[in-house]
Amino acid sequence: MLVAGGAGFVGSTLARVLTDLGARVVSFDDYSTGSRANLPQHPRVEAVEGDASDAFQLIEVMRVREIELVFNCIGDTFVPEAYQFPQRFFERNVLATLNVLRAAKESGVKRVLHVSSTEVYGETGAEPTDESCALQPLNTYAVSKLAADRLCYTYHLEHALPVIVARIFNCYGPRATHPYVIPEIIRQLHEGPRLRLGNLEVERDFTHVEDTARALVAVMASDLPDGDAVNVGTGQAHSVASLVKRLAVIMGVTNVQVDVDAARLRRHDIRRFCADNGKLRRATGWEPRVSIDEGLRQTVAWFRENGCRWSWMRPH
Repeated sequence: MLVAGGAGFVGSTLARVLTDLGARVVSFDDYSTGSRANLPQHPRVEAVEGDASDAFQLIEVMRVREIELVFNCIGDTFVPEAYQFPQRFFERNVLATLNVLRAAKESGVKRVLHVSSTEVYGETGAEPTDESCALQPLNTYAVSKLAADRLCYTYHLEHALPVIVARIFNCYGPRATHPYVIPEIIRQLHEGPRLRLGNLEVERDFTHVEDTARALVAVMASDLPDGDAVNVGTGQAHSVASLVKRLAVIMGVTNVQVDVDAARLRRHDIRRFCADNGKLRRATGWEPRVSIDEGLRQTVAWFRENGCRWSWMRPH
């Protein structure tokens, strides 16, 4: 199996889950955000450094290693950076996806699973959000992910490529590669009780990265029709303010004060995302195993065991 973007946050966890299931895993990554250190040290895991902008390199990797299944985890995912680098987001989220699909078709791959995002839905007005909701992306990142979604669908129609789309809701856990809200809260609480955050009232469906990875494996093996899309989330949403309270207790920090930092506010913030995961459950039997409190404890423990640093933190 090939995990494109295998050294990243979700990709490296997926590599672990697949390895535990006995699979041979090839990670294809340019290490622009991921790290070779994220990959499991296992004889059935091969790390290939490569650039997804080169379709011919992808074709060679897939053909030489006789890849049958491809998980596409490549992409720019930290929404605030999309305001500054829109072209980079389209190159990594759309062009790279096109090259993965092209290479998969040329190499005779049996199925591709493309990792998409809840952001493609935008403000749905529906609670919870299911796959039938209108797609109304409201930021550059979301538009690039929706473009990749539609590319998967049309590539299936035009080229008969077996491909399915998994729209993951907010993922958290060990080895986070960007200052998403949970690792950022952990970093700030480690430094003291005074925090600077953005919108505290927004609510998201935070799904532990291991639960997300298990769901991706289950979707790949499912009978869901090619060209389809499925949500991956717990079905429960939590506010940023509630995360601060939970993490403060876990980390033993008292008298926490939170200042709203205007620079951290998104230009248009969606109030709530919560997955309707009925389609996923019916198709695979998947259930989330890691509760929010247990997941936060695991994430804090990993942070402390790894020098109280995330990979995205600059050295002092």
